[in-house]
Amino acid sequence: MLTRRLERRGYRVLKAEDGPSALALIAAEPVDLVLLDIEMPGLSGLDVLREVRQTHTGLQLPILMATARSDSTDVVEALEAGANDYVVKPLDFPIVLARVEAQLRLRSLSAPGPASPSSTETGPGTVLAGKYRLESLIGSGAFGSVYRARHLDLAHDVAVKVLTARSAPDSLARFQREGIAACRVKHPNAVAVTDFGATGGGAAFLVMELLEGHSLHEEMKHVGRFAAGRCAEILSPLCSALAEAHAAGIVHRDIKPANVFLQRSARGETVKVLDFGIAKMVDEDARSGSLTVDGGVLGTPAYMAPERFRGDPIDGAADVYSVGVMLYQMLAGRLPFPADVELMALVMMHLHRNPPLLRDLDPEIAPEIDQIVMSALRKDPRQRPAIASLATDFAEAARRNPGTESVRRDPPRSSGVPEVHTTSTTDVVVDKEPPDPDE
Repeated sequence: MLTRRLERRGYRVLKAEDGPSALALIAAEPVDLVLLDIEMPGLSGLDVLREVRQTHTGLQLPILMATARSDSTDVVEALEAGANDYVVKPLDFPIVLARVEAQLRLRSLSAPGPASPSSTETGPGTVLAGKYRLESLIGSGAFGSVYRARHLDLAHDVAVKVLTARSAPDSLARFQREGIAACRVKHPNAVAVTDFGATGGGAAFLVMELLEGHSLHEEMKHVGRFAAGRCAEILSPLCSALAEAHAAGIVHRDIKPANVFLQRSARGETVKVLDFGIAKMVDEDARSGSLTVDGGVLGTPAYMAPERFRGDPIDGAADVYSVGVMLYQMLAGRLPFPADVELMALVMMHLHRNPPLLRDLDPEIAPEIDQIVMSALRKDPRQRPAIASLATDFAEAARRNPGTESVRRDPPRSSGVPEVHTTSTTDVVVDKEPPDPDE
């Protein structure tokens, strides 16, 4: 039905019945935009999204998720994996069409820019700067791909982040900023950055310590709600690293579960803060300018402080707010504000609405813990606690009120029902086609 409606609007639509078929269509010929479902046979829509983002940026190939999954966790996961937009079934066709056309306008307005680095220069098996051999892909997003690599001179393994976006000047400036900012943060709970640069073909790269473990985002997918004691175990080292960054004049600006890594070793768990790539050095505001991703706001809206949306000057209080959002999500099993609403509605909530009290969602949460989290979510950054005070106060409250064990849940199961996928080059599949009210 969606295919017919798009075709009547003048679009040429290709359909794929499963994940592998969608990837084959995208690889076979130029595609302008993709509508992608999450529930697909063969490969899930999120797997297809991550695969496409290894070779195409959000401006080169916009991807809209069109799915029945409306949980905020699914929305955040898709956006963090590189989706441009997210619509929930039942699909309202005028809204879908408006979002498709908005993404195509952004794509057409984007400058051609220099060509992307050749995959032969940045794929597994290649050597960067004559000393880093890329061995296997660890993960990827809209901005970069991370590879396990081998330092040939020193004979040890490292992680190399390669810029996959077009080598536009602002992209390379952001990437260089990541190297400078991360190198300035010397802390056991911040990922160590040892080198950064660009190849002759224009592929920018960043060399980091290789971590074994998983992100807090991955753990949150399997834990419905965290006990206060477990939150404190993660919060204290996280805030310690951020406090050192703030002292060095660096604001992270993209604190979220995907950027908190739980490293596993023989000595136990070590919390690591990842991706200072969009950190803004407060002491260089005047000459740094305002860097954005693909012409949009830099960061993840579900975790962004109100002053980010207002365009106000940013300091460490913005990171405190983002940590407060994460704490709220860990304790309540949900975000303070739903991520599956229109962006402007989400912005207005961050600017003007207070989230529900934690103890209203779970009466077992102690009032003092509720008060500490809410203090981090104050709209006025001047009224929020310093990042170090937040950690100290929460740890003391958690010691007195550790809570019960974290509530675990099984990973969500796929229903196996084939549904929507791509447009202006990719698809619509339904088991039983409903009647089209327009016919």
